[in-house]
Amino acid sequence: MGDQFNIPPFALRLWHRLTDPSPELVQPADRHKARLIAGLFLMSIILLILTRIFRSAIHAPESTFNIDTIGFNIVVMGLCYLLSRTRYYRLGIIIGIVAVLAVIYIQSVYRAYVEPVHLTDSTAWAMGMVLIGGLVVSWQLMLTLASAFIVGLAVLPIIIPKLTIYEVRFSLEFAVGMTALITITAILRQRDFERIQEQTKALTISEGRYRSLLEAGFEALIIHDHGLILDVNDAVTAISGYTQDELIGSRTINLVTDDMKAMVERLYREHTEDNLLYETSLQHKDGRRVEVEVRSRMIRYHGQAVRVIAMRDITQSKQSSEQIKNLFNSLDRVFYSFDARDNHMIQISPACEKLYGYSEQEFYGDITIWDKIIHPEDKPHFESDFLQITRDQHEISPFRIIRKNGEIRWVEIMITPVYNAANQLTRYDGLATDVTERRQIEAEQREFQAERERSLVLRQFITDASHDLRTPLATLYTSLYLLRRVSPDEENITRYLNTLEDQTKHLSRVLDDLFTMSRLDSPEMYVEKHPLDINQVMDNVLNTQKPIAAQKQLDLHYYPTESPLTVMADKDYLVAALNHIVRNAVQYTPAEGTITVRTRAQSPKHVLVEVTDTGIGIQPSEMESIYDRFYRSDRARKADSGGVGLGLSLARKIVEIHEGTIEAESIPGEGSIFRITLPLMLK
Repeated sequence: MGDQFNIPPFALRLWHRLTDPSPELVQPADRHKARLIAGLFLMSIILLILTRIFRSAIHAPESTFNIDTIGFNIVVMGLCYLLSRTRYYRLGIIIGIVAVLAVIYIQSVYRAYVEPVHLTDSTAWAMGMVLIGGLVVSWQLMLTLASAFIVGLAVLPIIIPKLTIYEVRFSLEFAVGMTALITITAILRQRDFERIQEQTKALTISEGRYRSLLEAGFEALIIHDHGLILDVNDAVTAISGYTQDELIGSRTINLVTDDMKAMVERLYREHTEDNLLYETSLQHKDGRRVEVEVRSRMIRYHGQAVRVIAMRDITQSKQSSEQIKNLFNSLDRVFYSFDARDNHMIQISPACEKLYGYSEQEFYGDITIWDKIIHPEDKPHFESDFLQITRDQHEISPFRIIRKNGEIRWVEIMITPVYNAANQLTRYDGLATDVTERRQIEAEQREFQAERERSLVLRQFITDASHDLRTPLATLYTSLYLLRRVSPDEENITRYLNTLEDQTKHLSRVLDDLFTMSRLDSPEMYVEKHPLDINQVMDNVLNTQKPIAAQKQLDLHYYPTESPLTVMADKDYLVAALNHIVRNAVQYTPAEGTITVRTRAQSPKHVLVEVTDTGIGIQPSEMESIYDRFYRSDRARKADSGGVGLGLSLARKIVEIHEGTIEAESIPGEGSIFRITLPLMLK
């Protein structure tokens, strides 16, 4: 539509050739000013020549003085034009302005003599020249020249007597007014120029800093306007393989691989003003695929809102992640991470379906899934272990899970809490392992070991029992033999019968102990608990042992509490346990020894029964074995106690069934202390 206003290229080339300054001027600002001044002088020369030609063509009446003046101005303008093409362009404009003003002032004097009525024309030309000169030289110089011209006008009535002040009044007013206007305009222009310079300097510094930051960035940075690339840094050329010239002006979407373009375009279409973080693939110039992480946001760039893209090459890290993922997928163990605040699953390996029967999506979508998986009976124990997790790695002891198909498996979990830079707990990382087969193997091993121990115990029992049973049986046979041989003496018969009775009772006790031990292996079938006063129970036990203690000349002391101490217990079994403890003290305390029994409240919830003797004591090496079934030390055997080593074992079994404890202290040669603790029945 505007083709008629286009300047022909040859005219532009001619104009640049006529106004181009000297190569000595290297600064862009100096060259611009020199070109402007040369253009003004060239235009002035052309106008003066055209004016002269036009007036000659129309035969306009004109004085010789005016003709000479125009010729002089053309010569001066020509000289100044030549100067403007050199490094002395400033001198050329000053000479030109001063010369023209001088000619105009001479014309003003001439008009004052010839035709004062046209005096204002010269003044107008002078002010116009000052105004044009202010475009290229300082306003202070133009103000000085204008002031000099005004002074020249003011002295005209003195130079020319016939000229009155009234005739120059309008010229003076016009000159003063124009000078004031030019001065104000020049001052405002200077202020604007200085502000522009400051802004330009600040912009230059800002752009320099921006460019330094852009080039120094480790990430690839692209600035684009609606997908059109405006600027890039060197890292972009490295990551894409294209040069800056190839990238600037192209479209950002062209860098993206074909299979990712639709996703990226949709992302920017749906999130026009948002900050974005996503991963995509770039097509390198050599054809290979580059995986990148992209962060994008809006910024101000040269006064307009544009978007900056920061890209980071994650090809190697993504390949490593894929390798790790493949490794995780091939393992039976389950790796997972879940948020410490709301317990939602952050990541879980695909092996979860193999272990739990639930898919990854079910773990991500249901934060209550663990309530379905953990066996209800093991949930309290799991929660207790979980609450004890410290900053370091923590192992939760094995617990049962219920798979989606209802199958029960055993699982062991290793959990590590993760904290951020502010020392805040952010997530838990864990490793779950199926230990069902391992526990089955361990159970089989334990069963095998127990069977082996039972076999050993049985062999030991047979050995010990045969030894202990052979002695009383031999005594029985001998006593019976003697009864047949002795003379019928009533005293001897009674003595032998007593011996037979004692040995028979001993065999009966051994059998009773064996029978009791077998029943205690299933306490839920045979133990019936009722409220009992421990003082009365202990009194019954001591009444049984007092005759035996008196026979061995032992001092038996009992110190019960003044108030009853009630426990929930099976009377027969509790009496048997206490009886074994006291009998043990009686058996292993030499004649004239002392046995002391005390009962007292150990705490608001427990009662303590303490049995102290001055017997032979127990060796430290045997302390851990005294409660083993059928265990008897050599010293005990030498004491000819006649037992089979079930007394303390039975006592501990009975105490444990009643939720109590039994402890022993001993000093060999000085005696032993047995302490039995039982829970009191709460009121």
